[in-house]
Amino acid sequence: MIGGTKNKVKKLLCTGIVILALSECSGEATTVTTLYEFIPDQSTVIWHHGFTGWSIPHSIEGQFQLSVDFDARIASFDWVDAILTNGQPPSHHPDFNMNGHSLGEIFIMTELVGTVISDTAINFESQFDPESSLVDVVLIELTFIENWVYLTGSWEYSEPIPDASGFSLDAVAVPEPAMLFLVGLGVLLLRRRN
Repeated sequence: MIGGTKNKVKKLLCTGIVILALSECSGEATTVTTLYEFIPDQSTVIWHHGFTGWSIPHSIEGQFQLSVDFDARIASFDWVDAILTNGQPPSHHPDFNMNGHSLGEIFIMTELVGTVISDTAINFESQFDPESSLVDVVLIELTFIENWVYLTGSWEYSEPIPDASGFSLDAVAVPEPAMLFLVGLGVLLLRRRN
């Protein structure tokens, strides 16, 4: 078990060094891709409903992969493997339960267009479809503070609809431990170069 773990860490380390070396030799900026893990007790989606006024908070469990090209000022969610959990439906509607539903599908995250606002902020939004009478408007903002990424956002219809549902997002994620190691190694190598 321990030998297998050491081999995995060695392979990961070697892969990271090769990637850093190749990007250093090419002299071109590369897209930074990072795997993040949601912190469930600090990550919430609230499902709210129009006229009835009820709202159901859910925790988020899972991961997502984010790619950012700072030179082109674009970003994307490559994939999202996260679900809603711990939601308690209203007693008068026990069938209103979003537990197990995909966060990525609800917020159409892999289809959102990301714009790099600064080194610490990225905005994602859905694209307008002129053929559709009802358009899902999804906005997600990412704010990076130290090794944390804060995600806030909403999913609504473009025009008011009586008794319509919507979702709000307030979540925190951290890079996978192996990713933190590679990022730290990259920073050290860049500092040595300068």
